[in-house]
Amino acid sequence: MKVVYKPGNAYEEVNCFDFREFEHGVVLRNEEGYNIGYVPHEILSHIEPHPEEEVDFESDGSDDVE
Repeated sequence: MKVVYKPGNAYEEVNCFDFREFEHGVVLRNEEGYNIGYVPHEILSHIEPHPEEEVDFESDGSDDVE
């Protein structure tokens, strides 16, 4: 996953395998489960999957907009 945050005037990115959300921010983890970073909610922009991590969702048609 790619975690995007803005600590100052520019956006920063950190790649991680997993994350855990807590009251004041998210803890980033690697493949072995070790903590590799922390991003407070105040500067967190968004978290997005890498292309190979994306999941396709099937629709039953009930949510389709006409």
